Amino acid sequence: MNGIFARIEGSYAKFTKSEKMVANFIFENPRKVLYTSITDLAEMCGVGDTTVFRFCKVLKLNGYQEFKMLLAQDIANKKGTNNAIAGTIELEDDVKTVCKKALSTNIAALNETYHVLDFDAITKAVDLISAAKRIHFFGMGSSGVIALEAKQKFMRILPNVEFVSDCHMQYMAASLLYSRDLAIIFSYSGSTKDTIEIHKLAKQNACKSICITRFSKTALTSRADVVLLCGSNEGPLDGGASSTSIVQLYLLDILYLQYFIKHYNQSGDNKARTTESISSKLL
Repeated sequence: MNGIFARIEGSYAKFTKSEKMVANFIFENPRKVLYTSITDLAEMCGVGDTTVFRFCKVLKLNGYQEFKMLLAQDIANKKGTNNAIAGTIELEDDVKTVCKKALSTNIAALNETYHVLDFDAITKAVDLISAAKRIHFFGMGSSGVIALEAKQKFMRILPNVEFVSDCHMQYMAASLLYSRDLAIIFSYSGSTKDTIEIHKLAKQNACKSICITRFSKTALTSRADVVLLCGSNEGPLDGGASSTSIVQLYLLDILYLQYFIKHYNQSGDNKARTTESISSKLL
């Protein structure tokens, strides 16, 4: 009874009618569920978010993320199933094949991101960056690495960008943002508890926010002024997948380039000054 499928079967009689709809959908579409948010799954099943929460509680799970983790493990352990949930890498693949498959995965993620781009949202995001008194980047784990890269990229042309890696310091920074400031938040899942709480803190003082994430309907995006979606399927066992970082960097590049174009003279002058400041460090 350790596997999630066995747990669902064992608890099926306890489920309400709507919870059984969730169970049936999972049995029929297990791999599809790996790449959905709780809101997405609820919509696919024709039920509310609370039904999915209750479904997880009946299974004695801490929440939806634990459910997806166990589902991924169950799929991986099934006989004849690829051990790499999110990819197509086989144990017998040679180096050249692995290289080709990795390239294909990253290209597919970039193409998917391009096709879900909201050009109006990009324009609005750049307008928010232009109007902000202070810009603070936020992110946890691998998304925090992207947030740091965002700071390093924009500080070449802007003096008012910040990022701190420590979780507690991110909370403090968010609590001191105001209506003229901007929070730019990176979170693939949109369901990281700390990131959601940080966003709430920023919003308490009417701070504007841009969320770069995979899913359009999550607790994180519900209060965002702008949502930019990245198109990389990262399963529960694939945390920190390179394709996810690549598409987040792609969206970061778009924001940077659009801002540079909009403020070409100022950006060009600042880029020249910051480049000159470190020129003596190069051989």
